[in-house]
Amino acid sequence: MRPGDAAPAGVAGVDVDRVAAAVRACPLVADLVAGDPDPSGTPLTGRRVAGIRVSDDGPGSARIAVSVSMCDGAPVGRLVEQVRSAVAVRAPGHPVDVFVADVT
Repeated sequence: MRPGDAAPAGVAGVDVDRVAAAVRACPLVADLVAGDPDPSGTPLTGRRVAGIRVSDDGPGSARIAVSVSMCDGAPVGRLVEQVRSAVAVRAPGHPVDVFVADVT
């Protein structure tokens, strides 16, 4: 890592920044969103990654919740498949919940 680079955003062994980038790269995802009324996000030192929440409540795999805005007309089932596949590459072995918070 070079000086000035951000440290990896790890929570329970999950690099939240890599997961966020993978989700944003999904063709049916417009963007990650904080959600409402229960804002999802991962607080990190000095910042927050909106739309990704990692819950590490004890032994076993941490659960990853992803809150997205989907592209108008996108099939919800296909969007969920895309997001879960993208997260599985960056955080294998963790269960993933996908919430559609908005349509853009």
